[in-house]
Amino acid sequence: MTVCKTRGVQILFLVLAVLGLLACKPSETPVPPAPTVSSLTVSTTSIPQRLEVTAQVEGAREIEVRARVTGILLAQSYKEGEKVKAGEVLFHIDPRPYEIALEVARAQLAQEQARLDQATAEAERQSLLLAQNATSKKEESDAQTAVSAMRAARDLSAAKVKAAELDLSYCQVQSPLDGYAGRLIKSEGSLVSPGAESLLTTVVQRDAVWIRFGISEQEFLRLFNGDASLANRAKVKCIMADGSDYPLAGKINFVAAQVEPRLGTIQMRAEFANPQQRLLPGQYVRIQLSGQEIPEAVVIPTTALMQSSQGRYVFTLNAENKATIAIVQVAEVAGTRAILSAGLKSGDRIIIDNLQKVRPGLGVTLRDTATPQK
Repeated sequence: MTVCKTRGVQILFLVLAVLGLLACKPSETPVPPAPTVSSLTVSTTSIPQRLEVTAQVEGAREIEVRARVTGILLAQSYKEGEKVKAGEVLFHIDPRPYEIALEVARAQLAQEQARLDQATAEAERQSLLLAQNATSKKEESDAQTAVSAMRAARDLSAAKVKAAELDLSYCQVQSPLDGYAGRLIKSEGSLVSPGAESLLTTVVQRDAVWIRFGISEQEFLRLFNGDASLANRAKVKCIMADGSDYPLAGKINFVAAQVEPRLGTIQMRAEFANPQQRLLPGQYVRIQLSGQEIPEAVVIPTTALMQSSQGRYVFTLNAENKATIAIVQVAEVAGTRAILSAGLKSGDRIIIDNLQKVRPGLGVTLRDTATPQK
């Protein structure tokens, strides 16, 4: 009886041990199905490197109109913001003090001319007397010296007349060029004078504009290999604030010879024709520069790019349609496309979607083949 109970207990423990072993046996991990992806067969081509930077428009000529004499501003004879012509009178400064100064200068000139005429006549008389031995050489020489002194005094008075005429002409402040007049800085009745507070308005020429911008040293090396002559020949395009392209191409007309120490950039300037007045001085736009070409560039969708600690990469497909990683060098990302300068060769196949489910070394199922990017 006891033996039977003992044997029953042993059998029970044996069954429990077997069940425990079966419960502890690890289950096999199911292999995930191959993800369905789209592929792109890439090709290489020569593509110019490009860069977009923020830039500011300025007038090709922006002239400050300033008072050049002291006086009361009597009148303004232009409308702010309207087009003016070179030589057109913009302001009138009270001319009366300068008219009086001119009259005084002319009177002094007449006085000095009379003295010169008198001294000249005396010198001629002394020369005749000396020829007749009726006067001394010293007296004749003194008469000639007096003529020289009087002539110098007459010339000084003539210069004063010209200065007075010039000051009087400055009472009519004229536009220095054809352009568009700016806002009024000094109102009528104000006392104006030369110096720091002499600014009256500005005149801006808008038929042609300059667009100023700066690029970093690294970008200057990338686009132009550090060569200013290449930068001067670069293609340049203006992109308006709404994203539309300005219809006319520009040209580089200035490249700085040194790096701007405060900003760490190389300053550049492009010139654009502006017949429709679409570009306004002070406006912010985007400038697109085209530099030296990448000889064997590859264009792919930006969605195909992945990032890791080793840099950017893409998934490529081998002959067995298994995914592999290819580290790439990105030259430019523009919108939905990326330009690669290294990492892929013509004929390589890359995966362009469903990338989160792709694993290196595992196969994929191809959905279709995309056309190469251009």
